Amino acid sequence: MLQRKYSKRIFSKKKGPRLPLSLLLLGLLVLLFSLVPALVPITTETEFAIHASFTPKPTLPPVSTPLPPPTLTPLPLPTGVHGGRIIFTCTRGEFNQLCMVNRDGSGLLLLTHEYANHYYPAFSPRGEAIIFASTRSEGTFDLYLLVLSTSQLLQLTDEIGNVFSPDFSPDGEKILFINRADKEPAGLWVMGRNGENPHLLFGGPNYSGPNTLVSAAWSPDGKSIALAMTVDQPYEYEIFLLDAEGAGTPRRVTYGLLGIAGSVDWSPDGRYLLLSAGPPGDKDIFRYEVDTGVITRLTFGGNNNSPVYSPDGQWIAFNSLRNNDQADIYIMRADGSDLQQLTADPEPDWQPQWEP
Repeated sequence: MLQRKYSKRIFSKKKGPRLPLSLLLLGLLVLLFSLVPALVPITTETEFAIHASFTPKPTLPPVSTPLPPPTLTPLPLPTGVHGGRIIFTCTRGEFNQLCMVNRDGSGLLLLTHEYANHYYPAFSPRGEAIIFASTRSEGTFDLYLLVLSTSQLLQLTDEIGNVFSPDFSPDGEKILFINRADKEPAGLWVMGRNGENPHLLFGGPNYSGPNTLVSAAWSPDGKSIALAMTVDQPYEYEIFLLDAEGAGTPRRVTYGLLGIAGSVDWSPDGRYLLLSAGPPGDKDIFRYEVDTGVITRLTFGGNNNSPVYSPDGQWIAFNSLRNNDQADIYIMRADGSDLQQLTADPEPDWQPQWEP
């Protein structure tokens, strides 16, 4: 009988001893605990601060803090050409508004549109804002300030009387204005540029002399104030100079020039005062030299009023009725030559002021 032959294994399997199941489970538990980070006690202030920073804090209820009133912060002088625009009072419909035009008569712009009267516009020294008197509060005439770049409107006075003819000090820190308060004679008042601390500087109940004030203008050096006020004839005025601090009695500087109207303006160098004078309905523009008292006539006919110098002193803007008794804005050179008409609206345009 044939026997099947099997090949001999070179490597044979040999079973070793087995580990108990309980030891395997114990090893797995040890491995598991070794992977979990241990809790380390906080032993130092630095470690405590680190851990505490992750602790959520309770939310406190909101606290209402009242906002301060808006104020005007003077801006740096613009780098463009100055004196390029003129602001003025413009009657449109039933109300007086504020308008602005370029010095060549182009770009006429209506700045206000409210159902209220607006008068006596004046630029701030840097030209970023306009101050004016208005009845927009539906009470007395108050002073308002309009920031041109943002159209922000600030009310500066609040029924302290009927206020008009505002003018900034040359440094822009104070505002001068005429105020007729509590049926008393008109007085010259001053306040901060944002309306703070309004107070009487001259006139009113504290002055027994001629005190029917109609306009005031700060001198370019800030040391004097030119006033237009009555002496003995109603609606006819003389020009006085007053110390800017209100000290002393105003010094009368005009004599013999009949029919002076209620406006006055300084030349940029402080040498001259501009005014208008003459019989009713036939006013002309005159230049008064402060040091010598010499008066020079600049216009001849046309019924002209409210003359003001340009920032460089080379031009004069004014309103005139020479166009068929229609009040329009004109400019001329400082010697009265080169007359140019800027506006021609059928409704009155008056009280011009140059952009700084």
